[in-house]
Amino acid sequence: MYARILDSTDTIRSPVIDLSRRLYWRGGAFFALLSALLFIINTRHGIGIYPDSVRYMGISERPYDAPLYPWLLMLASFTGADLNDGAKAIGLFFVCANTVLIWHLLVRATRIYVYAAVGTAITTLSPQFVTFHSIAMSEPPFLFFLLLTVLALLFYLETDDRAWLKASAVALGLATLARFTAPPLGTAIAICLLLVPRHALARRFGDVAVFALVSAAIFLCWAVMSHIMVGRSVGRELAFYGNMGAREWMTSLTALTAWLLPDQVPFAARLALLGTFFLAVVCMIVFQAQKMLQHVRETKVVDALLPTLLALFFVFYMGFMVLSTSAEANLSLTGRYAFPAYVTTVLMVTIVLAHVRNEKGLMKLLHHGVVCVAVLVLGSHVVRTSVRSAEAYRLGIGFASLEWQNSPIVEALRHLPADASIYSNGDDLIAYVLRRKTHILPEVIRQRTGLDDPTNPFEMQLQTLRNKLAEEHSYVAFLDAFDWRFYLVTEADLKQRLSLVNVATEADGRIYTIPKMNDEN
Repeated sequence: MYARILDSTDTIRSPVIDLSRRLYWRGGAFFALLSALLFIINTRHGIGIYPDSVRYMGISERPYDAPLYPWLLMLASFTGADLNDGAKAIGLFFVCANTVLIWHLLVRATRIYVYAAVGTAITTLSPQFVTFHSIAMSEPPFLFFLLLTVLALLFYLETDDRAWLKASAVALGLATLARFTAPPLGTAIAICLLLVPRHALARRFGDVAVFALVSAAIFLCWAVMSHIMVGRSVGRELAFYGNMGAREWMTSLTALTAWLLPDQVPFAARLALLGTFFLAVVCMIVFQAQKMLQHVRETKVVDALLPTLLALFFVFYMGFMVLSTSAEANLSLTGRYAFPAYVTTVLMVTIVLAHVRNEKGLMKLLHHGVVCVAVLVLGSHVVRTSVRSAEAYRLGIGFASLEWQNSPIVEALRHLPADASIYSNGDDLIAYVLRRKTHILPEVIRQRTGLDDPTNPFEMQLQTLRNKLAEEHSYVAFLDAFDWRFYLVTEADLKQRLSLVNVATEADGRIYTIPKMNDEN
């Protein structure tokens, strides 16, 4: 029976995609152009800028962590391009490249264009995919190298040429330099290499060793060199500072359910749908994995292994995220952290659905149920992405939005003397919009630890700020929109401690200084 299924899907017996088929090229071109169009619409006012974007660009005084995206920005700047234009060109490349890779992997693994098209649409039309690719962020290159790692691994499993295994390891190493959350994919690959019984056990362990050494060497070389040159690398300590409680976990769960349906749908309904969806997917993956392992000796090609690989990545990635919430304070499983898990889950589910579509009984029922959920989610994505894209087209995204270009407080700061020193709770916003050197306000606690900085305690930071404000042309600016930086000194506390005097009050913020000696005389 399974042989008949394999014959009908051509997943294993005909692994090589017929590149002469017009449908393959037309489908890839259609989705790439659609992604490019959405990118252009969303970045009408410029590439979206968030606080981390400013760090990657080297504008903020706070250093970046993972270096790959900043390296790409620096490479673009070497061509003479403006920083924003370079970031936009990089974003356009990655949104098209990631879309094409997703389409290619799904066509290869399913051999059914309808399934590949729906899976690609659910992924690339999701509001998260469109938004993250429209921002100067590390997510697009991270996803690109994750997908490239998987594709190179499939070439290795098809050819047994270890050059492809090393290429896959290099891609994973680069993914780790894009974001430090890539190791879960390496763990999943290692397990899959050990599971596939096409080689002797010694060869399988050898493959794992080669993969681990090559990928780890790339990351470790950078970490060592970074410590030698700038005295830091990952920017985190080997300690457990996590402070997530029941409320924070519930917030994270609520955010995860929004990946399927919008917030307007009651939470209970979204949670029930998410739980049912994952239960059905787990059943289908276990069924498919059992069949795959029984017949994997029949061929060198194991595209059917891909759902198992992606399922393992999901488990290890979410586990890695949970561990991260224990090691880092004020971190929750929302937004960008769940993005890779979402993309790989859609790929996994699409492939499994294609593989079990001719099954009977429970599998057929689960197949039909998940297909219905997929149609519902696709419709939700189209509506939400259309609304968000229209808003981005009108207003822009993040610091590049018209809100900040026309901000009264930013305009008041623009008229300060050119040599003014500005300290603010929105220092990164001011640095980006005005291209002026700014400084963050004293931190009562460090965001990542929830504790006072032992090397530069709060009281020492406060005294340093007092001394700086005593100099000519030094100001403190509070921006009302940045009310989420709880770890900074508050406006009321700083006014009391430093006897600040107001020099400008705008609709969205205020500017202060301290009385100078000349003023008192």
